[in-house]
Amino acid sequence: MPESETTKRPGLLSSLLISFFSTIGCTSVATSIAGPGSIPITNLKTDEHVLLFPTNATFDKATKQWELDIHGWVFEPERDSIWRNGLIKSLASFVDVEDDTEEKKRFEDRTSMFLVDNERNKSIVVEASQQYFTSPKTGANGHFRFNATFKSKDEACNNWLTLKVHTNKNDNRKFNGRIQCMTEDGISVISDIDDTIKDSHVLDKKLLLKKTFLKEFASVKGMSDIYQHWQSNGYQFHYVSSSPWQLYPVLSDFIDDQSFPRGSMHLKLIRLKDQSIMNLFASPEDGKIPTITTLLMRFPKRKFILVGDSGEKDPDIYAKMAREHPERIIRIYIRDVKNDKASVEKIFAGLPKDKWVVFQDSSEILGQHALLNPVN
Repeated sequence: MPESETTKRPGLLSSLLISFFSTIGCTSVATSIAGPGSIPITNLKTDEHVLLFPTNATFDKATKQWELDIHGWVFEPERDSIWRNGLIKSLASFVDVEDDTEEKKRFEDRTSMFLVDNERNKSIVVEASQQYFTSPKTGANGHFRFNATFKSKDEACNNWLTLKVHTNKNDNRKFNGRIQCMTEDGISVISDIDDTIKDSHVLDKKLLLKKTFLKEFASVKGMSDIYQHWQSNGYQFHYVSSSPWQLYPVLSDFIDDQSFPRGSMHLKLIRLKDQSIMNLFASPEDGKIPTITTLLMRFPKRKFILVGDSGEKDPDIYAKMAREHPERIIRIYIRDVKNDKASVEKIFAGLPKDKWVVFQDSSEILGQHALLNPVN
């Protein structure tokens, strides 16, 4: 269906978004705002926690309403599962974890989110701009996701909107999150993480797992400077990765520590019951294609830059997106990690040569294309 026809049919857009959220085990539904004196609360046990993930918000000038995409995860730390502990021990053996080392401590910290119990049938009350929204009940994976709207006098949002889980008065814990307030038009950067902005070595499974669970994260040289340059010129960011949601806390810290711009996060939903921890990063196209398509649909007036690497499927996925949305995808940047530029270039055959760049050194990006204009 042509883009113009899709964007004119909000009913279709909503149904497509609901369909997408359903595929990742979440439910996208409207939710009510509590009236004065009837603010609900989230009843959490003392050992239950909530993570709110960074998402996006859009402003409808006609209705003067913000539409919020709210996504979170309810879980309970659990270290007594024989089955899960067995998987973690297998991973530790595979990556050669040594006792009484900094790497051992790092390994335990980064695997801790894989040892939690997902809490199902939990309704979470989220506060945004002094208004309260009740989530649908969490699924078997502990995740909840829904759309909420509220009226506003204007579209000012100071770039990010703060979210808070509203707990009972005896629970002093803070579960906060943030939503990126998107402008209607402009340029969005959709960026991969592993081997695009973070040195991961995806092509070597053992080294990938070592760098994920044992080593200090290192950024790809020069990429933070490029992203900051784009941010200073109004570009907004969305990180779309094959990394699982369990790694969100450490990936979020990496983005902040390495001075990458904050953006919405779109990771992969897995349960260890369904997938081996040895194959955490497999099948990137299963998540990236629907995620990128959803972003394109949700922001029909924005142009997009896609940034990835040649390690797995980014060139194929991005070429597909560019062919299907030639007016929306204005540039593709692929970091050549295989030292095989010719093979990547073949994937982009038939696309305008000024639309894509295959690079090994990040300086090649700003050297050739310092800034892009949304109308180009």
